[in-house]
Amino acid sequence: MRMALELAREAFEAGEVPVGCVIVRDGTILGSGFNRVQQLANPTHHAEIEALNQACSTVGEKVLKGATAYVTLEPCVMCAGALVLAKVETVVYAAHDPKTGAARSVYELLDSPEANHQCIVRSGVLASESSALLTTFFEQRRADQATAAVSTGDGRITLAETGMLVLIPTPIGNLADITRRALDTLSSCKIILCEDTRRTGNLLRSYGIGGVRLVSNFEQNEKARAQEIVEWVRNGITVGLVSDAGMPGISDPGFRAVQACISAGCSVVALPGPSAAITALAASGLPTDRFFFAGFLPQKKGRMSVLQKMLCREETCILYESPHRIEKLLTEIAECGSADRQIVIARELSKVHEEYIRGMVSEVLATVRSRNSLKGECVVVLQGAGTPD
Repeated sequence: MRMALELAREAFEAGEVPVGCVIVRDGTILGSGFNRVQQLANPTHHAEIEALNQACSTVGEKVLKGATAYVTLEPCVMCAGALVLAKVETVVYAAHDPKTGAARSVYELLDSPEANHQCIVRSGVLASESSALLTTFFEQRRADQATAAVSTGDGRITLAETGMLVLIPTPIGNLADITRRALDTLSSCKIILCEDTRRTGNLLRSYGIGGVRLVSNFEQNEKARAQEIVEWVRNGITVGLVSDAGMPGISDPGFRAVQACISAGCSVVALPGPSAAITALAASGLPTDRFFFAGFLPQKKGRMSVLQKMLCREETCILYESPHRIEKLLTEIAECGSADRQIVIARELSKVHEEYIRGMVSEVLATVRSRNSLKGECVVVLQGAGTPD
């Protein structure tokens, strides 16, 4: 149950109802999970369902006879039904009242003769800890309706009369590369939209920031999340938006949230901060007066067409590439007749193993091929077609 409670805390940090579940048989953990309803924008991803799916995958069967499920909150009817179908024989949860409210349906389902399944049900295990976590969560949810605080330009904290969406850049590698204003704003936001709640949670903990609701906002769910964000801002809440690294919205999730808020007449502001593209360009040694940012090229369909159009541009070009595809990219540029252009690959920016690989495309390609592999996301800065050497 201690492990289930830790999973519930992970759900709490991700902005989910704090419920964790661990399924054990003969002293072996078969599966575990926590609520991911908001993260996946799917109402079926309860902790018990996550743990059951993992457990059934582990044993390669749909039946888990002899197993015990530890849950920090009494299962709802849907999850109780899933436990019946999996033939879980013991359910342990934290609530004190064994046959009231939702717990009553648990008993009725698990001990139902019609279901041909009887289950041992124990309650009250680590009840005070689980109750405290739930109480804190719902207190924060109620506080979301209150006026939110936001950082001003001089670093002071003031109360905003209306809500707003604030884009907050985060370090691209070195944790020290974050502004004081960004930290103040992260502390003052009631809700922070994150590309990965775990990664943002680690960043906040490293600076001692707590009591913030983290809500997932990644490529697969940001379109569905947009209207919810608008409603929060309309209700007077200042919502922070971060990506895993750098400026949100730049080849990272954020664009749809910004667009939805602007369309709804809500306030949107962005704090200045780290950007891998600009950092690499500044140190590349290539012209910086004009540049074209291409982001990530398509991996398959239309890739060569996009690349050829980019190679025709006269200004310096910047793009992102995975270290696993960097050799392929350099080969494609060379095959398009640009093997003699100057190029810079910047990798591991701001980290211990930061490196700039400079030279003509053909030279840098030979360098990359001489190594087994590169590590870290790469920023590629390429000489423009109209730029003299």
